[in-house]
Amino acid sequence: MASTPRQRRAMAMKRSRTVTLEDPRGGQMGRSIVTPPGMLGRPASTWERQDGGVSAPFDHVLLTRFSAVLHPDAPPPDEDWLYYRLGFFVDACLPSVLSQRSAQPFEWLVLLDDRCSHDFRADVEELAAGAFTPLWGHAPFRRNSFAEPVARRCVAPYLISTRIDSDDAMAVDFMGAVQAQYAEQERMFVNFPRGVQIDRSGAVYRADVLSSPFLSLIERRREGEAPLTVYAAKHARARGVAPLREVRAPAMWAQVLHGTNLSNITNGVRVHPRVVGERFRIDLGYDAGVTGVRLRRARVKHLGRLARLWAAHPGELTKAAEAAAWTLRGTHERPQQAGAPTLTDRVQEWERGMLTRFRRRP
Repeated sequence: MASTPRQRRAMAMKRSRTVTLEDPRGGQMGRSIVTPPGMLGRPASTWERQDGGVSAPFDHVLLTRFSAVLHPDAPPPDEDWLYYRLGFFVDACLPSVLSQRSAQPFEWLVLLDDRCSHDFRADVEELAAGAFTPLWGHAPFRRNSFAEPVARRCVAPYLISTRIDSDDAMAVDFMGAVQAQYAEQERMFVNFPRGVQIDRSGAVYRADVLSSPFLSLIERRREGEAPLTVYAAKHARARGVAPLREVRAPAMWAQVLHGTNLSNITNGVRVHPRVVGERFRIDLGYDAGVTGVRLRRARVKHLGRLARLWAAHPGELTKAAEAAAWTLRGTHERPQQAGAPTLTDRVQEWERGMLTRFRRRP
């Protein structure tokens, strides 16, 4: 039986009340709401380090487009979509951000369409308290949509901006690992290629993605100019704006595959689900019981699916191969280079051409 918007709201808010806490002796301490340092709506440059030293010479902001539309004539998301998305936000994204450790303070800005119900807005404001800053409006999203609100909040000579989608999650040390890459760069994107994907069945897959949707941009502020922010370029084309550092690390992010993000497909091997418990603090359900023989069988079955995918779409094969090859090189920097097609670009262009010719056949 389909639930009503009020029932979905109650379910989402109930889930949002709890996040997983880690016992320093190992294991879990239970479930409680937590507001760690850095999530109190103030930029990093206004804080002192816990050791009593001066604050970092950078501001760090986390940016999320939740429901802002992409086109001027697009209608606002309906109530069903908003609460469907909010469920993933409170199960995956929110607890993963609240669980960050070993990071300088940062501020989280979330962009939302204000053409929503009073109830939804009130629910978001309740979730936001002590965790993130909602930015309400109804202008279509642009590459510089975050520039002005970030400029108002940040005063340090350098800015780090990180992006995350509202239905995805970050590893517990993600923000600290981003900050560790700071070295007074003029402009540089930072990416962690290794992550995981969790599909609707709860299966967990390895994912290696170059210039992924979890990018960060380190930039030196310029007097009288608004910051670029990480949204200055589409994530896959970041090198058209600045050099890109690909950082070798364990799984640093998790994509949640569900009905409204069909652009994401599993393009990696099935992995042991323990990586989720080791690297993430989320409330999203996943199949933690697939081990031993069951896991081996699932891996073989998925390899068959990958073979069919790669045969039908060679561009997905080259994308996986390129990501694996660059990841094996370890941490490295790729120079700024606009417009240079990769092998995957060429193969996918060939695929599109073949599809167009096939459709034109009588």
